[in-house]
Amino acid sequence: MLPGMAPVHFGAALALVGRTYAAAPLPVRLHALGRFLTCPFLRVLPYLPPQARLLDLGAGHGTFARLAVAAGASAVVAVEPDARKLLATYRHPRIHFVVGYSEAIAGTFDVVTLFDVLYRIPLAGWDGLLRQAHDRLSAGGILLVKEIDPAHRLKGLWNRTQEKVADLLGMTLGEAFSYETRDQMCDRLARLGFERFAAVDLGTGYPHAHVLYIAYRKGLRSPQQK
Repeated sequence: MLPGMAPVHFGAALALVGRTYAAAPLPVRLHALGRFLTCPFLRVLPYLPPQARLLDLGAGHGTFARLAVAAGASAVVAVEPDARKLLATYRHPRIHFVVGYSEAIAGTFDVVTLFDVLYRIPLAGWDGLLRQAHDRLSAGGILLVKEIDPAHRLKGLWNRTQEKVADLLGMTLGEAFSYETRDQMCDRLARLGFERFAAVDLGTGYPHAHVLYIAYRKGLRSPQQK
């Protein structure tokens, strides 16, 4: 792994999340806090190269985007199809919010992230989104996909229950509950042209079986990206 950004400690990050959403409506504040407490955003930050330009697909209210710029990302484009979330969230000079889908973005980035996006899309749609992520990466750029590991059945059941409640409350888009094993994800990413695949368990201490999939677009990183 390349040297990553400096860690952001939990207490400082929690305070940052509180300040970021302080002016938002109460449901947004509660949603952002719950997302921060249940998703291992801080464990993903060290995999971002220093001063990275980041594209965050399915960014929600932008919690990871805010943490990434606090950790040292030079700029973040946060893409979210649910206009309700982006219209009610904060603004930051190094974060550009886009209401829409991945095809709305041009240019290339050092890193593309997807947090709990694929599982809400039918498996037939995964290749299209991952190809778009591949095309948005510069040579040697990093794809980071945070999903749920289906090998952990008990934790997976808890995740499904939580998401069904979220669906009933209208808190998120998507209708599917799609999962692949680590080997299946490795085969899929290799077929799509990625290399140096890795899967990192991030679920310790969480009720969810969080796993981070890491892959790279082929090519050498520029000196600024090292």
